[in-house]
Amino acid sequence: MMNGATVLTNLKGLLTPDPNSPWKVDRIEDAAIAMAEGRVAWMGRRTDLPLEWSDTPTTDGGGAWALPGFVDPHTHLLFAGDRSGEFNRRLHGVPYAQIASEGGGIRETVRATRAASVQELVELGEARLQTLGSRGVVHIEAKTGYGLELEAESRLLQAYKELKRRGWGLDVTLLPAHDIPQEYAGDAEGYSRIVADAWLPELVRRHPGVASYCDVFIETGVFTVEQGRRVLEAGKRLGLRPRIHADELSWTGGAELAAELRAASADHLMFCSEKGMTAMAAAGVTPILLPTTTLCLGMRDWAPARKMIEAGCQVALASDFNPGSSPCLDPLLVLRLGCLQLRLTFEEALTAMTLHAAKSLGQSDLGHLYPGARGPIALWPINDPLGLVYWVGEPYIPIMTP
Repeated sequence: MMNGATVLTNLKGLLTPDPNSPWKVDRIEDAAIAMAEGRVAWMGRRTDLPLEWSDTPTTDGGGAWALPGFVDPHTHLLFAGDRSGEFNRRLHGVPYAQIASEGGGIRETVRATRAASVQELVELGEARLQTLGSRGVVHIEAKTGYGLELEAESRLLQAYKELKRRGWGLDVTLLPAHDIPQEYAGDAEGYSRIVADAWLPELVRRHPGVASYCDVFIETGVFTVEQGRRVLEAGKRLGLRPRIHADELSWTGGAELAAELRAASADHLMFCSEKGMTAMAAAGVTPILLPTTTLCLGMRDWAPARKMIEAGCQVALASDFNPGSSPCLDPLLVLRLGCLQLRLTFEEALTAMTLHAAKSLGQSDLGHLYPGARGPIALWPINDPLGLVYWVGEPYIPIMTP
């Protein structure tokens, strides 16, 4: 028997995506899971537990359902300030364009984030990570992008480095090309050049190994495909794999660029073309869909998830947690919208929030419960996993194994 080994038993069942098959989900009732050194060593029916585990100490699962923890592959975790007042103005009919022209919108968040210390950013980030962790999220992708100047982006990376040092599961993405700052108003070309030629190399030099990815917002009025290619190719030369904000408010060709660059993901995609879907599937790009953003923006155009699956894409879901268009730290809302608005089956939505989300981050030992998978495991005290979606609005909270 290995040190620290345990058998998780008294489970009503387990539900897990199959890491060897993109959309296959295994359901095993009256299950048990053998754990050793924080990883799954065996899983199956309790009555089939191999003899070598018979004398291993057990952990009582409390009659819960065991599911892999959620992975959130698109968040803007670190920012300061609050935009609830702006949100209320929008409810009263004030257009976002007017709010932005008055100095609000993302510029408000940029001002607050630039003024925040590294310690303040760490404290904000840790509180949000604790909330996500209590709701079943075990790993996230987290972007910079609310600094929009070299020193502020550097402080965001410093804060992420500290959060990683404290043991939080993070993959960090550089996103200084999130928007065009006031200092470069009207000069997206010049800003994209300084980001690509000067800022990305300097940020990587200052904070080696902190970031794994580079991102850019390709959208009408922000960055063009050509400017996005410049930034992402500069990131690739520094060892940063591309991720792209693509086709969110209009078709821009972002999905096609993601396929061309063999990006890890293309995200949003409400206006993705069928050509883009086919290209992403062929290039192994993960489409990451963000339904809470569509909801919070009051848009009618939901990402065409079913068409993407039919094109061969391994779709993932994420929260897009941010202060402007998705102030959401609730993975169950993302799961429910995946089913109710993107028209995914429950099994597809679960796979999109676990296995495919993890794969988009290169985390092959997360998002499933097959041997080799890392804990923690989410134990949901429900009669059936489908209840996570069926009981709309129920605030289920899982128990997370160590």
